Order: sequence, then structure tokens, then C-alpha cells
Amino acid sequence: MALQLNPKAKAHARQVISAGRVDRDTPWSIDADEENALLGDDDWAQYGLWFLGLDESENSDTKAHYRYPVGKADKVYRSALIAIRQRAGQQDAAGIFEAAGELIGLIDADAPDHDAAAPTESADKAGAGSLALDTRRLEMAASPWALMPECLAAVVHPFAVSTQARPVMRRDPTSSKGAIAVLSLSGVITQHPDWMGDTSIDGFMADFMMAMKDPAVGAILISIDSPGGSVYGVQEVSEMMLSLREQKPVVAFANSLAASAAYWIGCSASRFYCTPGGEVGSIGVWQAHMDISGMLDNAGIQTTVISAGKYKTEGNPYQPLDVDAQAFMQSRVDDYYAAFVAAVASARGVAPDVVRSGMGQGRVLGAADALKQNMIDGVMTLPQVLQDMARQLSAKGPQPSRKGSASSRSRLAVLA
Repeated sequence: MALQLNPKAKAHARQVISAGRVDRDTPWSIDADEENALLGDDDWAQYGLWFLGLDESENSDTKAHYRYPVGKADKVYRSALIAIRQRAGQQDAAGIFEAAGELIGLIDADAPDHDAAAPTESADKAGAGSLALDTRRLEMAASPWALMPECLAAVVHPFAVSTQARPVMRRDPTSSKGAIAVLSLSGVITQHPDWMGDTSIDGFMADFMMAMKDPAVGAILISIDSPGGSVYGVQEVSEMMLSLREQKPVVAFANSLAASAAYWIGCSASRFYCTPGGEVGSIGVWQAHMDISGMLDNAGIQTTVISAGKYKTEGNPYQPLDVDAQAFMQSRVDDYYAAFVAAVASARGVAPDVVRSGMGQGRVLGAADALKQNMIDGVMTLPQVLQDMARQLSAKGPQPSRKGSASSRSRLAVLA
């Protein structure tokens, strides 16, 4: 893959940022419908204005030619630029890396703040008090994550707005024999829908089981576009999929990113494919400790932690992390990483050492490299995956029709 900077997209992004059409806080995600909206009436020139990278090895009138979208709905997303910078750095695309950094700097320089004047004591105290009181986001930031690190800031940012939980299965009142149920796994993954994620494990597991039990569904397709998320609940859904994938085919498809927790889930399918311009991997776990004691001291705020239980306040954000607390946090990260590695090894049929010493070692890999390292089963477009699934279902013969009302299937999308 020959990645190059798209100068037209860079210039367009600068114009959009200068006009103030910027989203500074929303976690980045883009689905197929949003991509098609950018494309319009097959206007590839307009489509390319939203993509900072060009893959010169691909035809210019295909989506595979364009890499790293910076925006949608006529806005540039800061979180998208952060992700672009990280991916470009991993793939040694220096021009794209520098352009993303320049655009981030342009956004930050134009941010509505009071940096031009010396901050007042009251402003310092107000800012520190808001952060200190926001224990929910502090708890999230200090939790173990199987998530691309640059994406966490957009979730736990003090001004981040909780997204509306959305169903992971689209509604379609029709049914057909041997249907393919399509589940969406997109955005940041969290265990419960009230944890500011785009996809909840709770909803995903419920809909997966609905499709698995539906006699009219012959196969399940999981369409993935996610940087990962919280580790909580991911091991359980992975084990569930591994235990059930022999009952009916379960196919995962990276369209276009399946990283960290999303890869953990995706690799547990019967087969795993990636779009030609996609990426998979980021096999690893990390956790951050936030020490806000210095900031509070500067604001004149003194915090006294009162507790019972030897380790109850270990790792709290009001004091520096001591050696024992760091060692324990490392042990928990190691435990989750071991579970992640074991799941990938079992799903891909390799030894755990193969996962640890290869498969990107925490990096995301492009589709071709991921295939070479046995992280996926093939590189296909979505229509090719659906055609392959339909062909295999046809060879098996029609499945029995489902009995029951349409309302009981209100969150199930089926494709003949």
C-alpha cells in the first residue's frame, strides 16, 4: 500500500476549520451510510475532500483509494484527526502524520478559551472543581481499556456529551428463508448503554442471541467499525460466540476498523474478513492513572481521603501513584491481556506465543499484513462477503421459517 497525503483534503479541512465547522469533543465514527452521503452522486472529487490519505495502489474511483476520513456532515472532527495521526505514524506516512498534527493545532489554536489572558484564581478553582466533581469520567479514565488510546480522550473529556444508545440490529419487518442477520458493532464499546459508548455489550449479546435462536436466520454477519472500548463484558461475549459459532455461521467483517475490544469480539466469529482499505488488531490492554493533586494544589484545594480497608483508596487520583499500587494495576492489565491473548489464540487456532510475539504486538495492521499474520481469513468488500455467505447458505438448503409476530423481531435486519 502506497499511502500519500491528499493535499486537496488538507486544504479543504483548513477551510472548514477556519469557518468554525468543527466538532472538538464527539468520539469519531463513520458508517457506510455516512460514507455514501459524502460520496453523493458518485462525486469522487467531493468524496476525496474528506479523506486525508490516498492509496495510490487503488483505483481513484473506489473507496479503497481514499483513507482516513477527517469529517462528515460538513464538519471536521478533532477525534478523527487524532486517530489519523496515530495510524499514519504506525504506517510511516509522514506527510499525513504532519498534516493531521497541523490541523489539530489549527483547531486547538482557535478553541474558545481564556489562554490569551492570565487565568484568574476563581477560574482555576472552578475548572479544578468541575473535574474533581466529575467522578464518573475519572472512574472511566482509570478503568482497563481494550481501546486505541487516542480515542479515550474524546469519551472522558470533561465536555463530552453522552451519546444515545442505539440498537445494534437494524429493523426490517420482512423475513426470508436462510436469511442473513446483520449486526452492527460500531464506535466505542462499553458494557452498559449508560457508559457513554456507541455500542453496549448488553445490547449486542441480546441481539446476537435473538439472531442465533431465530430459525429463519441461517447466518449472522457482524459489521465492525470500532476502535475498541472497555474490557468489561468483552471476554464473556467472546466466549459466548466461540461456544455458539458451530450452530450457525457467524462472520465478522472489519468495515473498516476492528481494533482492541472490537478485534477480540470479531476474531471469535467463524470467519473474519476485512475490507481492502481496513485495519484490524491493536491486541493489548492499557490503563491510566490520573494524578490531579498538583492541579488541585495550584487551585488551593486540599483533599483528605478517608477510608476503611488497607487498599480501598489505592490508585485514587488525589495523590501520586505509589509503587505497590502501580504493581497491582499492572497485574490487572496483565490478567486482561492474558485473557485477550488466550481468546485470540483459541479463535485463530494458534499458540498464545504467536499472538504475543506477532499479530502487530499492540498495533493495528492493514488488511494485507493482517492476512499474512493469520489475524483474518480474507480481504473482501462487503458485497463479496454477503455473496459468499449467501452462496454457502444456498448450498446448505433453505432454513425453516420463523413462527411468531413481526413485533418480536423489531430489532432484526435480514438480507435474503
